[in-house]
Amino acid sequence: MQIFVGSTAYEVDPATSVEALKLQVENAEFVPSQMLCLMRGSDMLVEGSLESNGVEEDESLEMRMAVNSGMRKKWRKKRMRRLRRKRRKMRQRAR
Repeated sequence: MQIFVGSTAYEVDPATSVEALKLQVENAEFVPSQMLCLMRGSDMLVEGSLESNGVEEDESLEMRMAVNSGMRKKWRKKRMRRLRRKRRKMRQRAR
């Protein structure tokens, strides 16, 4: 069966795993498979076969980058310390 990921068509078997499809996309797009997130509508394809995830012939999947968000723990810890110190100082001035 043929599946479209982005604008590229891939020839896969219905029993193909999601990880195998991610590896095919990695070979074509040069994006690490660990950073890929394949979406079918609002559902994210995580594990199992394409058939078990409900992917059909000539279906179009959306490719997104799985990006870790938020501050690094080290920076967050430092920022929180600064804020605590500042609040303590402001409380002392208010007395």
